[in-house]
Amino acid sequence: MDVFAWIVLAAAVGAGIVGILIAPRLKRHELRRRLEGGGGALGGIGAGFDSVWRPSAEDAHAHWEAQVELPAPAPVAGGVGRLEDCRIVIRVDPQD
Repeated sequence: MDVFAWIVLAAAVGAGIVGILIAPRLKRHELRRRLEGGGGALGGIGAGFDSVWRPSAEDAHAHWEAQVELPAPAPVAGGVGRLEDCRIVIRVDPQD
């Protein structure tokens, strides 16, 4: 093999080693970004494509969100028991 082939081989091996070494840091960064709620600059484009090309997936996601989200009860004028130890307390009665 000539010198150029050895250089290309060394660069490929080096890039593989660097990729393996920084993979955990990239994974932590991705998890942190997701937990903060950032979808990135292109995050909303996927939802737009889903609504056009896969409307059943969008409907299923909307149905799931409706089941997971629980609306807070509306405050009652003059209601008592809303503040406990300077914290707002919302009690939700379980639905049978």
